[in-house]
Amino acid sequence: MRLQEIEKRLAEIKVELEKDGADIDALEKEVKELTEERKQLQEKIEKRNRIISDITGGAGTPVPNFLPKEDRKKDFADMTKDEILASPEYRNAYLKRLQGKELNEVEKRSIAATNVSGAIPTETYNQIISKIKQTVPLLDEITLLHVAGNVNFAVEGTNNPAAKHNENDQVTLATDTLVTVSLAGYEIIKIVRISATVQTMTIGAFETWLTDQLAESVARVIENYIINGTGVSQPKGIDCANTWIDGTNAVAFATATPTYAELCKLVGYLPGGYARNAKWLMNHKTFWGKIQAIRDDGKAPIVQKDGNQYRIMGFPVLFSDYVDDGDIFLGDFKKVVGNLSQDIKVDSSTASGFIYNAVDYRGTAIFDCDIAFGEAFVKGAQTL
Repeated sequence: MRLQEIEKRLAEIKVELEKDGADIDALEKEVKELTEERKQLQEKIEKRNRIISDITGGAGTPVPNFLPKEDRKKDFADMTKDEILASPEYRNAYLKRLQGKELNEVEKRSIAATNVSGAIPTETYNQIISKIKQTVPLLDEITLLHVAGNVNFAVEGTNNPAAKHNENDQVTLATDTLVTVSLAGYEIIKIVRISATVQTMTIGAFETWLTDQLAESVARVIENYIINGTGVSQPKGIDCANTWIDGTNAVAFATATPTYAELCKLVGYLPGGYARNAKWLMNHKTFWGKIQAIRDDGKAPIVQKDGNQYRIMGFPVLFSDYVDDGDIFLGDFKKVVGNLSQDIKVDSSTASGFIYNAVDYRGTAIFDCDIAFGEAFVKGAQTL
């Protein structure tokens, strides 16, 4: 799917921009071109789906030759898999099947054309991914991949600066390193039950309801893993990135409320190479109850607000309800590598909800994450 290719490339560019020697001008030009192409594709898909939705909902009667030639194309055998998944006919067929509605002949052909009947339509998938990131902004902070199956991802480790070279002297190679992060996949499943009256909902209303329910539920599980995953039969999260040692990579606060001096120590424990991209992570209760009122030695507040972004000692602040009360992390979140190795799948069943006159919807995602460099994070807490 072209939209997914664009999203994947934009994610890759974000990683490339972190590297020394990146061609920023070329990458900026590529981002502008990809963003404009994405906008045009989304507008085209939305327009097509709006027309089809109006027709399906009885808002109007199709006029012969009104739709562009490509929209009237019914020979799905000549279309690629990506074209079928992006077509309004397949989207309608997919959602109507989940609702238990009968398909028309065109929709049946879109399903039968290839073996993609279980694949989620392009627009529906994009809605779910967009809502997942809206629900969990932390996903935009980590290195997030969309690679099928198990994946080995190389992350830049030691990066030595360029050195002066004397003419005719032998060149000594720098000992730069790469660390490979190996990711597998763990199932994340959410069951949503709704009355069989779902069959009376319009396609658009049903899609909105379904994507809202599944995106929020799946996102919350992923967010918890990114922070608290143990790495044992589940993804590995930030809290398990290190063995936290007071005075080395962590600060054990003397009381429930940290002092300015303790926070200064915590910042000092983060290696300088990670500080340029570092951000704080804590929950709202810790921020407002323990951090907001702290003043430095000059009695000035350590919290600043830059538009909608809070900063502590100049570092941006991220929030998550899955961080324990009183715990504070500081680090480079790009060193967290996650992978959604399979497009989110949705299946329905009336059997399990038969006696309740209900339909069960099951959303499934395959996700894993790991920390490339444990040293990229430090932790502050009263009890480590």
